[in-house]
Amino acid sequence: MRRFIAINSLLLAAGVFASGCATTEEVARVNATSAQATTITESAQSAAQAAAQKADQANQTAQNAATAARNAQQTAQQAQQTAQAAQATAQTASQTAQNANATAQAAQAAAQQRPPTTRLARGERG
Repeated sequence: MRRFIAINSLLLAAGVFASGCATTEEVARVNATSAQATTITESAQSAAQAAAQKADQANQTAQNAATAARNAQQTAQQAQQTAQAAQATAQTASQTAQNANATAQAAQAAAQQRPPTTRLARGERG
């Protein structure tokens, strides 16, 4: 782009000068304007490249944030599943403890209802 502008400006200046329609000062002014246009174009290209780089960086940051959000969501789901499994285990343990308690109470009640066993000495019959 820079070469295109510079070459076109020089050709225009040379054509105007060669046809005798322009003075040396006018050609110099056209050349200076062409140089300014080239400088502005280069600055605009640099600014566009910098903006593109910043846009790429912002895009990468957004992708990283999206990945982090997905990872956090997966971790939260796993934590919820673990909590649900722990709750189910606690409920099973509670039911087992209640069953053991009921069994112990039944055994205690049965022990209280049985008459005491008598021991017989050797040779005795009951």
